Amino acid sequence: MKISSLFTSAGKSALAIDIGSAAIKYVKFEGGRVVDYGVKEIAEIFDIPSILKDLTKDYSPGQVYSFVSGPAVSIRQAPFPRMGSKELNDAILLRLDKYSPFTLDESILDYTVISDIREGGNVRDNVMVVAARRDVVSEHIATFKKAGLEPTAISVVPFALAASARRYARLKADEVVCLIDIGAQFTNIIFIRNQKLDLTRTITIAGNALTEAMTVTLTTPEGELALNITDAEEIKKQYGLSKPDSNEKLPNGISIRHLAALQEPILARMLAEINRSIDYYRREFTVARIDRILLCGGGSLLKNLKEYMETNIGITTEIFDPFRSHNLYRRDRPFTEGLGTRLIGALGLLYDSAAVDLLPKELKSLRVRRSDGKRVAVLAIIIIPVLIIINVLLALQTGIKRRDIDRYQRRLKALELVHAEYYDLQDDISSLQAKQKSLQGVVGAQSNTTTLLRQLSFIVPPNIQIKTFSSTKEKGVKITGMVNDQPFLVDLDLSQYMIKLDASPYFRNIQLVNKNQTAFQGQTVLDFEINCEAE
Repeated sequence: MKISSLFTSAGKSALAIDIGSAAIKYVKFEGGRVVDYGVKEIAEIFDIPSILKDLTKDYSPGQVYSFVSGPAVSIRQAPFPRMGSKELNDAILLRLDKYSPFTLDESILDYTVISDIREGGNVRDNVMVVAARRDVVSEHIATFKKAGLEPTAISVVPFALAASARRYARLKADEVVCLIDIGAQFTNIIFIRNQKLDLTRTITIAGNALTEAMTVTLTTPEGELALNITDAEEIKKQYGLSKPDSNEKLPNGISIRHLAALQEPILARMLAEINRSIDYYRREFTVARIDRILLCGGGSLLKNLKEYMETNIGITTEIFDPFRSHNLYRRDRPFTEGLGTRLIGALGLLYDSAAVDLLPKELKSLRVRRSDGKRVAVLAIIIIPVLIIINVLLALQTGIKRRDIDRYQRRLKALELVHAEYYDLQDDISSLQAKQKSLQGVVGAQSNTTTLLRQLSFIVPPNIQIKTFSSTKEKGVKITGMVNDQPFLVDLDLSQYMIKLDASPYFRNIQLVNKNQTAFQGQTVLDFEINCEAE
């Protein structure tokens, strides 16, 4: 570690990176202020590390934020009764197959409570569970490391978009906003209410789908219209959505209005998905209205798209460009119309980086250790010169008495020895911890709550809901839950469940502590408490 790096402003600088399918979008911050930004087109996938390296050629960020997206990332929401963080974690792991398409071993999992939701007259936590394939996250990190960078945190798109909207969209306290981010491969639809992310959905109808639709050969009175993918993309950018009454013509003399026949099927599908998302949100979240739609992403720049959306959805629609509305564009470079709408994701990464973090645990621990080491180094660099100055001043005040100088020099040396012993002790602690792990393998490993929860999930029938699962060091296990069935069947269902528990090789000494029939959401249920022992 360079001593000079301990006192620079790198800790206040940050680089936010959005690696898309066609381009890398980036925003550089200094002290929370935007100082640079841009878009770098990706020619080949192996160009990404060199592009990242070029971005930091004369810039050393103290923090690097990014997100992962695509089919390898799962984002699911579910209402949970209000409970502690440990109980919520256990509840998610108990039914992990419901909240993630990936197993626990092959993915990195994180979750957060994003808002409240009313269900059956009760207020519940609206929990977003995020899972990403471990190999995809590792590849994402490796790409940054090839460029000499280490991600500080890895998030997902919806939180970055919502953070940008909260900071720059001038949201009102009771306003409900739908933000639609149209990229090349995916379109992200998120709903924000009371300045909080409420619902998110991703669809595969985006800019590339519209371009591909325009490559279909079409016979017109002016001639045959047959575009390759490159020409279709250029025409789409130049003319946008064609209108039936347009008098513009393509270079080959064919009227632009014929493009509408190619574009309309894709646009209709996109509108159907957006309207379906809006209807679902209004129904499930009991929302009376959507106040406005914010369009962003590269696809939002298509000519006539804003008017098309507003007319067909019937909600006030705006192009969301915080770089224009908040004067973030640099005056020392040429202005690019709509560039800010492509940077929404990268811009928001700085403001909600801790919502979820898919960084592997080992890298999080390494980051903490490095931070602690830097603090110790800074403290040592500050303390040692101060002690030397005190030593000299005391010597001058006593007429440079050699005895005093020697005494303080000895104290300084002792401090240096203590500093060295501190790191020796850290090595000893690491060694003892390694030995402790080895002894645990001989004496006996600690109980595996996750394994018990996984086995329990195989036994639990669909009409029994587990409320709590707790264990003690003495292998004692307490299970509470409720049975939902016809009143004359609930006792039989509970008995059959206890028989399955007793037949399991993982549980023994099954005892019913108590049971009680109660009403839940207008139905008769049987609450129960079971004590047993784990094998």
